[in-house]
Amino acid sequence: MPPSALTFDFEWRPLQNYLHARGLEAPQLLLADSPDEQPPSHALYDWIVRNHGDAIDGLSLGEQYRATDYGMAGLALMSAETLADALKVVRAYMLLFNPDIADILVEAQGQGDVRVTTRFRTRAGWDTRQRQFHANVLASAAYHLFNQLMGRPLQGLGLTLPAGLESTQPYLAYFGMPVRSRGSDIVFLLPAGLLESAIPTANPAVFQAALALASEGFNKLLESEMGGTRQRVTALLASLPDRYPDIGQIAQHLKLTERTLRRRLADEGCSYRQILDQARLQRVRELLGRTQLTTEQIAELLGYNDGSSLRQAFRRWTGTTLNQYRQGLLREASEDGGRAGG
Repeated sequence: MPPSALTFDFEWRPLQNYLHARGLEAPQLLLADSPDEQPPSHALYDWIVRNHGDAIDGLSLGEQYRATDYGMAGLALMSAETLADALKVVRAYMLLFNPDIADILVEAQGQGDVRVTTRFRTRAGWDTRQRQFHANVLASAAYHLFNQLMGRPLQGLGLTLPAGLESTQPYLAYFGMPVRSRGSDIVFLLPAGLLESAIPTANPAVFQAALALASEGFNKLLESEMGGTRQRVTALLASLPDRYPDIGQIAQHLKLTERTLRRRLADEGCSYRQILDQARLQRVRELLGRTQLTTEQIAELLGYNDGSSLRQAFRRWTGTTLNQYRQGLLREASEDGGRAGG
C-alpha cells in the first residue's frame, strides 16, 4: 500500500504555547479513536478545558490563536479585502473543520450596526465552569483575530457572553466594550461600516492563490458564502493584472471541469462571456481614468487582437464610443480643476 499523506494539526501550536506559558506539559494523548478521526489538538483542547484554570483563564488561551493557525484559510484571511470577506472565510473554515462551532451568523441591525453571533457546541461531561472556559476561548480568539486583521484594537459597541458570569467587570476591562451575560451564544455588536473596512494586508492575487491550495470542501462552502460561482469568477478575474484567461483555465483553477463551470454559471443565469465582458469594461474604465495608454495598448492588455475590436466591444457594452468616453473624462477633470482653482 502507498504511504498515507501527512496530516498537519494546525491548532496544536496555540494549545502548546498556552501550556508552556504556565510551565505545563501536555499528556501523552492518543489520536481520538472516533469515526470523525479528529486530530490530537481536539483531545488536548478537551484535556485543557477539563483540567486547567478558572473560566476567565479561557481568555488567555484565546490570545494564543493567530490567523496562521488556520492553514491556507489563514492566508486567505490575511489577504481578504475587507472584514466582511474575512468573516466569510472564517465561517466556511469553522463549519468544515471545527466541530465545536455550530454556526456563525452576520446580521444587520436597525441603525446599520451588525451582530456577529457564534453558536457553539460543548462536549459531553463539561460542567458549567468548563463550558464558560470554552466560551471565553472562542470570544477571545475572535477578538484577537479582529485586531490582527485590522491592525488595531477592535472598537465594538458591545459583547454578549453566555449566561452564568458572576461579574462582567473583568471582561469589560479585557475587551474594552460593554459586556453582558445572557443566553447561550457569543455576540459581538459592531458599528455600521466596520465590516467594510479594508484589511491592510489585503492582496487579491494571494487570496485567490490561497483558495487554489485549500481543500475542495472548503472552496465549495466559501463559494456559497461569497454569493455563488459568478461572484467567485468575478473576484478571480479582478485579481488578475493583465490578459484574462479562457474558461478552461478558470475551471482548472477552481478545480472544476469546464462543463461543470458552464453549468453552474448557467444555473445562476449568466455565462463566462458575460462575466468576462463586465470585467473588461471595468478594467477599461479604470485604465482610461488613471493612465494615458492608447486604445491599442489597452486592447493588447485585455487580450484583443487590435484596437478596433476593443472599440466595437466598448460601444456594444455602453452605447457610446471610446473617444466620447475619453472626452467626458477630460471634461470632468477640467471642471473639477476649475472648481478647485475657484
